[in-house]
Amino acid sequence: MGDHQGFTTDPAALHTFATDLQHDLDVHLSAEKTQTLHLFSAAGLFGTATASPDVHRAALTYRDRLIELFDVLDTLIHEGAAMAEAAHAIADAYTEADAQARTVLTVEGGH
Repeated sequence: MGDHQGFTTDPAALHTFATDLQHDLDVHLSAEKTQTLHLFSAAGLFGTATASPDVHRAALTYRDRLIELFDVLDTLIHEGAAMAEAAHAIADAYTEADAQARTVLTVEGGH
């Protein structure tokens, strides 16, 4: 590791990661969730009008699992967006800290 202490960061790469993550959430996961939700909500639920209690129960279980899946997807989208926002904030904080460190080193170093 030589004379260096600590670690290095690449705020631009972190901003790129955050932007790409948000894009993937918006364009892929969120859009596909919405499209799938419309597809399933437009169709009738197979088996709910049957005389068989087993088929009826299975249809309701299937519906309940779909609702749970959409709740999980909503959570993933929300948490992913929070991660993207945090990544931007972290990159900004590193950029600001680097600028302040350069200012301090310039003033104290006389350059």
